[in-house]
Amino acid sequence: MKPMKTPSALVFEKIRSASFYLLTGFFGVLPAQAHEIPVDAQVQVFLNQDEQQLTLLIRAPMSAMKEVEFPLVKDTYLNLEKIKPSLEQAAQLWFTDNLKISQNGVLLSSPIIENARISLPSDRSFGTYENALAHVQKSQWDLPDNLVWNQQYLDIQLAYPLTSSDARIGIDFGLQRLALRVGINLRFKLLKAEEQAFELNAKEGVVLLNPSIWQASWRFMKSGFEHILSGTDHLLFIACLILLAPSWMQLLGVITSFTVAHSVTLIASALGFAPSGLWFTPWVEWAIALSILFMALQNIWNPSVRRRWILCALFGLVHGFGFSFALHETLQFAGSHWMVSLLSFNLGVEAGQVLVLLIGFPIARMIIANPQGRMISMVLSALIAHVAWHWMAERWEIAAKFLPPGLNF
Repeated sequence: MKPMKTPSALVFEKIRSASFYLLTGFFGVLPAQAHEIPVDAQVQVFLNQDEQQLTLLIRAPMSAMKEVEFPLVKDTYLNLEKIKPSLEQAAQLWFTDNLKISQNGVLLSSPIIENARISLPSDRSFGTYENALAHVQKSQWDLPDNLVWNQQYLDIQLAYPLTSSDARIGIDFGLQRLALRVGINLRFKLLKAEEQAFELNAKEGVVLLNPSIWQASWRFMKSGFEHILSGTDHLLFIACLILLAPSWMQLLGVITSFTVAHSVTLIASALGFAPSGLWFTPWVEWAIALSILFMALQNIWNPSVRRRWILCALFGLVHGFGFSFALHETLQFAGSHWMVSLLSFNLGVEAGQVLVLLIGFPIARMIIANPQGRMISMVLSALIAHVAWHWMAERWEIAAKFLPPGLNF
């Protein structure tokens, strides 16, 4: 028979139980809610410039604005009579506090929130700037009752006073926290210019809407340089060439053929002279992995550099298409200087390639000079072949789903 608990023991047990549930709620429930970040959020933006100000119209999903407490009815439906202060708070927290617009590198002062309203998912007013502006400025919203808060959109109108009507305008949305991936559809019309459109990721950072020729050139040169240094597949292909080069001149010959070939397809693709079907990209990626595997195996079975420049030229054509995929996503930021930007990107790729050669060739010479140099080269080539084989297998699974027209395995 269990002993009876004293009143003090019962009180202690209740306190301990209550503490347990409080701690469980604090460390268990609250963090789970705090980390409920949406996977994807799409934001629509119109930007219009006149002589005195910039006007921004922004539409964003309310489901991503977890840090704002909207007034609710029955914890689900928006209380439209009390919603306006919360909408202004959301506009302040997510946009005016994060959005950075500059003129010639100088940040503009915080914008004025001129309007903020709720819109239904079915609303199509953000098709044009004029319709969006008229929609945001409506005093009567004409919304139905029982609107679930996380199924609606927040539309806001911001105004930035300008210090000059003729300046280079840069914009950084700062919306990385809105979701794991934040896509921004930006349509803008600058003074005395045609309307343009950008599709970008919020992680892009500062984007110049009207870059000068030097700004565009420098941006794309850096982009090409960073792309070659971060492209593991391109680096492994160059490593295969370096491992078998007996002299600097012979290495220069094969690298030149590779460079000329990938420059041709890079430029041709940027000019539109390349297939545009969904099948093309995965098959090019698979072919790049094949080129690495082939060169690595040749290092093992047929270590001869004679006529290797022909193979490098053929594979260079394929790698050029791979470079063009990265360029295609950013060429929209070139402004009116797209040809200069294209050439600058290619120049950046070549600069990165030269840096790799300057670092890699002395190391390869040390390996070749070693008594076990041939064995070391074969082992390194085998490791590269192993990686390339796995890439081929992984990319084949994707490429096989996008067969070119007329082919069926």
